[in-house]
Amino acid sequence: MLGFDTSPDVSWAGPPAAPLPESVLIPTSGSTGSPKFVRLCESGLAANAAQIIAGTRMGEGDRALVHLPLYFSYGLSVLTSHLLAGASVVLSTVSATRPQFAEQLAEYSITCLPSVPFSLEMYRRTRLFTRDLPDLRSVTTSGGPVPPGLITEIAPLLQARGIGFWAMYGQTEASGRISVLPPEEFRSAIGSVGYPLPGVRVWIQEPDTNGVGEVHVSGPGNMLGYATSRADLGATDQPLADLDTGDAGRLDAGGRLWLTGRRKRIAKIYGARVSLDDVEAQLAEHGVRAAVADGDGITVFTETDSVSARDLERAMGFPARSIRVLNIQAVPRTPSGKIDYGRLTELAGG
Repeated sequence: MLGFDTSPDVSWAGPPAAPLPESVLIPTSGSTGSPKFVRLCESGLAANAAQIIAGTRMGEGDRALVHLPLYFSYGLSVLTSHLLAGASVVLSTVSATRPQFAEQLAEYSITCLPSVPFSLEMYRRTRLFTRDLPDLRSVTTSGGPVPPGLITEIAPLLQARGIGFWAMYGQTEASGRISVLPPEEFRSAIGSVGYPLPGVRVWIQEPDTNGVGEVHVSGPGNMLGYATSRADLGATDQPLADLDTGDAGRLDAGGRLWLTGRRKRIAKIYGARVSLDDVEAQLAEHGVRAAVADGDGITVFTETDSVSARDLERAMGFPARSIRVLNIQAVPRTPSGKIDYGRLTELAGG
């Protein structure tokens, strides 16, 4: 059981002099990689919780609905940050698709609703933000990019009710969250994941002419390392001074971070490199829900049978027979709500 320091040091001047033991193991495979555990230390988790409090202006009067799994770093960080702030939480296992979800928001006077892109889509479908939720003051999102069309649809509903929308970026390897975009900048910087949290440094390594490169992070919440077997447990290590997130992105002149996709999410269309994240974003309005590399082309997945491969190729400017369309009942997802690209790759190969 963790016993957090109530005033942890959120500053970061490099790894501590003495190595630290792991206190928490969180499973991760991302959505494309091999399963492993992230080794996190207690001081790092406490520091990240304090950084979140400072970055989101959280206070004792807040109450969060913790409906995301606690083995998901985002869900765990919602719990730790609210408890450290002296706020309160309500633990829930009710699905966002059920009527009881909205009922508990009102019944327990929830002020903060944590979300991932998939749950935001469920809120849209169930018209959650048209209901009477007088205590709800903020909606936070992390765990992946939010489709621009979804943002455009829900933003006016939130604004009309005075509900702030906090776009965030985080990784399990950084103890939870890395950056946050405050609500007052949301409409003017749609797509940005905001500013690094206090005590977190973000930089772009090997940027191209547009400033896009590898996103790297340093901070007290950085992991001690991975564990893939029992032999990796019990060691004392220092938090990584340089965490390579695996993401590509850029920093604008104001210091806000903009992500452009996972660096490994690349396909080749007859020799030309194409970002699969870009393909998904551009074809979302055509009904495409996900895309994976498939030989010299790509396979896209839809939940409707009315999508034409040739129409998609024309929309992207791709050569004929470079896109294959598979219609599935529902896009598979990981327990944290992210698209399960490993499973989709298996389906494409089958």
